[in-house]
Amino acid sequence: HFMESWGDARAYDGTTSLIQPLIRRMYDSISIWELVAAFAGDERPDGHRLVRERYANEATAAGLLAWQQHLQLGLVPGTAFPAQQVTAGRGAAPPPPAMGSAFEVSFEESQAVYDGRFASNSWLQELPKPHTKLTWGNAAVLSPATARELGVGTEDVVRIVRGAWHVDAPVYVLPGHADRCVSLELGYGRSAGGPVAEGVGVNAYVIRPPGPAGYASAVQIVSTGGTRRLAPTQKEFDQHGRDIARHADLAFYQAQPQFTAAQRGPLPSWLPDHFEDVPKWGMTIDTMICTGCSSCVIACQADNNIPVVGKKGVIDDREMHWLRIDTYREERGEDVEFIHQPMLCQHCEDAPCEYVCPVYATQHSPDGLNEMVYNRCIGTRFCSNNCPYKVRRFNWFDYTEDTPKTKQLQFNPNVTVRARGVMEKCTFCVQRIRAAGIEARKDRREIRPNEVMTACQQACPTGAIQFGLLHHEGTNVVEWRKEPRAYAVLHDLGTRPRTIYLAKITNPNPEVGER
Repeated sequence: HFMESWGDARAYDGTTSLIQPLIRRMYDSISIWELVAAFAGDERPDGHRLVRERYANEATAAGLLAWQQHLQLGLVPGTAFPAQQVTAGRGAAPPPPAMGSAFEVSFEESQAVYDGRFASNSWLQELPKPHTKLTWGNAAVLSPATARELGVGTEDVVRIVRGAWHVDAPVYVLPGHADRCVSLELGYGRSAGGPVAEGVGVNAYVIRPPGPAGYASAVQIVSTGGTRRLAPTQKEFDQHGRDIARHADLAFYQAQPQFTAAQRGPLPSWLPDHFEDVPKWGMTIDTMICTGCSSCVIACQADNNIPVVGKKGVIDDREMHWLRIDTYREERGEDVEFIHQPMLCQHCEDAPCEYVCPVYATQHSPDGLNEMVYNRCIGTRFCSNNCPYKVRRFNWFDYTEDTPKTKQLQFNPNVTVRARGVMEKCTFCVQRIRAAGIEARKDRREIRPNEVMTACQQACPTGAIQFGLLHHEGTNVVEWRKEPRAYAVLHDLGTRPRTIYLAKITNPNPEVGER
């Protein structure tokens, strides 16, 4: 493994980076660098020696000093590729031949396992795709019109034939997909590769033509009459007028910038605010810059020791993700707009889950976090039934019982590994909050603005998730809440959530729709 060995690599701009081992080798194995050196005639290849000989001139003191500086920086300065002047090609690719009654197949690299190289990663196998929400496999994605033409629906099996080759795949009907075209993800259907990758999905490489083209024309698609279960994590994509994920176009927003304020609110309470004079942790999420990539989902799973339940568990609606990406479809004729909304525990100040727990396993911390006391939970699941956001997860089985010793090393030691019969949910990465609090007390100071980052916030590539203390003026988590786009999901229930969303504003080009 590259974390067990010495090596080097190049960044996207050509800068050379030095790789240093983080742990001892767990097995009697060699790295790819040592393997190549052995093929080249090195009888006793050693990764450290190979890298040192390549980048350190040990004959001079200056060379040794440069080597130490390279190790400190983690890279070799001055190794970036020089800028190149390029000229765009004027020729365009020839159009594909007319298909007639045939179909076209678009081969896509999986948004989870890529081209198959990550098929043995169970986290990625159970990661929902942004638009279909499918896990543990791929499907032949068709438009509603094409599905009607073929007389098939979701989970019906079709045979995709290209020349002498064919593959049988279950159908997934996706509104907004191109007609007379089928999308098929690569990287699945492996017959070897370990218990995680074997037998998951269908092998699209069987019908993929050679060469760089990512499509195949003149393809025949017929129904086999069979069915095959798919494992989506979301089956309903319509908001049914509830405005859970609020959105508007730019013209409407400019005319009514306070449109999110026009929501039915709860009756004023005569009870005092329990959290008026205490630190408040909160989160703000901007759905306009969320791409639905699900990096936050994997980061949350890795940092909080969230187990994998497998395909059957997902089919039984028993997935364990603390953070999910809810995707809603707004259909306007043939056009479909997708809205992605990260959904996690809202850490309500008036949390419905707390009222119904008979053993007070879910409670509020002094700084307003909705906490779970695992060793107090008796598994009644009343809290899950009473949660309007449906973000609580129950351990139906001991999912970590057979975890090998080597895989246990990936667990976060600061987070409890839950047992069977225990409810769990998002904690706002309380382990990071408490660690920052300990450091602040050691320095006899308060927690600084932006000192704590949740795992999802840290992994978000667009910065759509902001977290922090709500009395830290000037931080994004506070300033975003002052925008007119800010709203609370299911505000009318009076739960007073600590998580606030910003509505999605789009600026469509009307000429595109007319064409």
